[in-house]
Amino acid sequence: MSTTPAVNERLARLTSLGTAVWLDQIRRSLVQSGELERMVREDSLRGVTSNPAIFEKAILGSPDYDEQLERLAAEGRTTREVYRAIAVQDVGEAADVLRPVWDQTGGHDGFVSLEVDPDLAFDTDKTIEQAREYWQELGRPNVMIKIPGTSEGLPAIEQALYEGINVNVTLLFGVHRYEAIMEGYVKAMERRHAEGRSLDVHSVASFFVSRVDTEVDKRLEELGRTDLAGRAGLANARAAYQAYLRVFEGERFATLRDAGCPVQRPLWASTGTKNPEYSDVLYVEGLAGPNTVNTMPMPTLLAAADHGEFERETCTIDPQEDLDALRDAGIDLHEVTEKLLSDGVDAFVTPMEALLAGIETKREAIVTGRPETIESSIPDELEGAIAQRVRRAADDEVARRIWRRDDTLWGPAGQAEVADRLGWLTIAESLRDEADDLVAWAQEVRADGVQHVVLLGMGGSSLAPEVFRRSFGAELHVLDTTDPEAVRAAPLDGALFVVSSKSGGTVETMSAFHHFWEATGGDGSRFVAITDPGTSLEALGRERGFRRVFRNDPEIGGRYSALSYFGIVPAALAGCDVKAVLEGAGVAEQACAHFDTTRSNSGLWLGLALGELALHGRDKLTFVVQEPIASFGLWAEQLVAESLGKHGKGVLPVADEPLGAPEAYGEDRVVVQLRDPESPDEAQDEAVGQLAKAGVPVLRLAVHGPADLGRVMFFAEFATAVAGWVLEINPFDQPDVQSAKDATKRVLAEGAPDLPAADGGALRALLDAGPPSYLALQGYLAPDPEVDAAVAELRAAIRDRTRMTTTFGYGPRYLHSTGQLHKGGPPTGRFLQLVRHEGEDLAVPGETFSFGTLIRAQADGDLLTLRERGLPAERVVLEGDPAQAIRNLIKEL
Repeated sequence: MSTTPAVNERLARLTSLGTAVWLDQIRRSLVQSGELERMVREDSLRGVTSNPAIFEKAILGSPDYDEQLERLAAEGRTTREVYRAIAVQDVGEAADVLRPVWDQTGGHDGFVSLEVDPDLAFDTDKTIEQAREYWQELGRPNVMIKIPGTSEGLPAIEQALYEGINVNVTLLFGVHRYEAIMEGYVKAMERRHAEGRSLDVHSVASFFVSRVDTEVDKRLEELGRTDLAGRAGLANARAAYQAYLRVFEGERFATLRDAGCPVQRPLWASTGTKNPEYSDVLYVEGLAGPNTVNTMPMPTLLAAADHGEFERETCTIDPQEDLDALRDAGIDLHEVTEKLLSDGVDAFVTPMEALLAGIETKREAIVTGRPETIESSIPDELEGAIAQRVRRAADDEVARRIWRRDDTLWGPAGQAEVADRLGWLTIAESLRDEADDLVAWAQEVRADGVQHVVLLGMGGSSLAPEVFRRSFGAELHVLDTTDPEAVRAAPLDGALFVVSSKSGGTVETMSAFHHFWEATGGDGSRFVAITDPGTSLEALGRERGFRRVFRNDPEIGGRYSALSYFGIVPAALAGCDVKAVLEGAGVAEQACAHFDTTRSNSGLWLGLALGELALHGRDKLTFVVQEPIASFGLWAEQLVAESLGKHGKGVLPVADEPLGAPEAYGEDRVVVQLRDPESPDEAQDEAVGQLAKAGVPVLRLAVHGPADLGRVMFFAEFATAVAGWVLEINPFDQPDVQSAKDATKRVLAEGAPDLPAADGGALRALLDAGPPSYLALQGYLAPDPEVDAAVAELRAAIRDRTRMTTTFGYGPRYLHSTGQLHKGGPPTGRFLQLVRHEGEDLAVPGETFSFGTLIRAQADGDLLTLRERGLPAERVVLEGDPAQAIRNLIKEL
């Protein structure tokens, strides 16, 4: 009995309108697993495009190429020769999969494109030379050679076409340059026709769409004409289509047309939506029509297959009204597109340089035996469970369903905070297009005399910037506490204040804002806001003339926002290398888009392993992180705890706990080590190695300095989402966070309750436990390195004596981080508050409470909430110097 594969009706309708569906992605496992062939059968796929940026993500983001890399390295091939061999093999194999399409369409479709080296963009002779070499080496009629439409590229394009080489002209933005490309195509075909040669030569002209909107929308905002936002990309492309009709339905081409010459189809490129406020299929639905190609990144293709509406031709819509409106508003599209071409050529070279550098790193790693992917040491009795979980994940299509944004992966369809919390999957790709502008803006801010940047935020709004600050050694002051001493210590003179809140109403953040607004005399130019669209903070920023208001993608939860404006804007202002961070995130994004096997999807495997280990009692996820990114665990704490601690289940993240001897650890531990294999911390490696020998599961990930944070952060986010599937919980909600907020409001309204400090007996009873219990130390103190050091000593002493896992968090920060797990996770937590009532208070302008009153109410409210849930929780009041008081506590215990 045979079954006919289900053809996606939406993509079939798009094809029937005349738009060929191409995929803007290539990867060996996509081809060799049969996925590409399936897409041809079921998704109406008619072509594939590639470029160095795509190869960079594929080669550096997966182990698919390691075997070939090893062989080529052993043969002594250079880095560029390695790339060429890989690219030619991938394009050739993909072309073979698409050859039936080429045959069925009479050579009209079924093409795969390979790009000439970007550093040849300004060298006509070398471009045509490499185009000939690639064409001959591939030896397939359904291959196209991509050549940029620069001034130097034009004669190379015409000559290649004249010689019978199929050409994909890339990097087209302006209609005037597109017209020159069509002229070159027609001339080449006229030359062939005059000489009696075959006219069976095919070409497409890749016209970039979304980048036009990105550039024009920025200018429209400056002009106060946001009513025209989102129109330029489609209008410009439709104007290009009108130019196409003039040429290929005109009199000059008639002779060639009668002789059977194919047209040079316009190909819509850069069709992934960059602005989260726009439909994710905007540039697919809006550019459907005869003799067009739409090359889509995988997320866009999946979105088009899921909910694209293709009922009529849309590329034929007259764009003149929009073009006139844009011109009247002050937008010069010619100047815009020339700028985009110039920027595009520069950006054209960068991925190739990164790719060659990455291949060299991998080649060297293979030659020297240095591990690059996850290493693990798993006890024999747990290996079978993880293997079984991996098989189940394949059966349930976990990775594919995450990318399809299938909310039923984590529970019933339609549950809150799932389908609308997956914007983090593609946000780094969107921000990569803005990276240069953000860096330039940050430099302008500094040039205006700003000496300090002070971030006012909590939890997801502050933790990633704090990690970027520490890792890069950057100048940034993160204020995520209501401690009066800490508020008073923040820089004021020459400071720019970044008010960061997803909801726009976080009490700690807004209290700090009111303080600094009054302290600066209400100078809006000294404030920047980062928030979701439509919040009160957005309105406040507009009303009070903030220097800038960033509207983040609302479909990203706070703890998944590190690679969005919430993390990247403060990092840019601090001078961190945000371009490298976002580029690394892109590599991880590509790696996590592998659907066929966990062997090529590090984020998937990591999440499956951590989730399954937690189900087997290994639920104390202990981070051991090498400098300079040792603070990574501070961010990961919130991601893991708030995502995976609820409904009596959970994974407890453990950051900054000093390493100890194996006998000090319980059987509830799993260690994740982030290490730099090129410059390892030998003492740290030795300590972790001893834990592995003692039977503690250890997972090791290679990390290459601060610039690699984006890659590791994306892996962590993806792994956390996967672990939520393993634990059968929603990793995007936080059902128990509100309880502490409500308790704080109650205390502020009713006054402080009587909560005496614990005596020696109560403290000893609190510590009279072992694994799987853990002790959470909660410091309602001003953040201070001396306090950190003293707490580290206290944690080590408690762990060594009881074998209990220990954690530490500053209050109220931890309420927005690990607080969810404390109340909603497994009831194994024991809690010790460290508070200090000394010091001068500080008023909150416009409020009935002060900063001192607020932080005390937060401590009281959380202690009451923990006790109401039957959890052992005590308080110690520190007298005098807090660091010394903590050390005295160690002696007392």
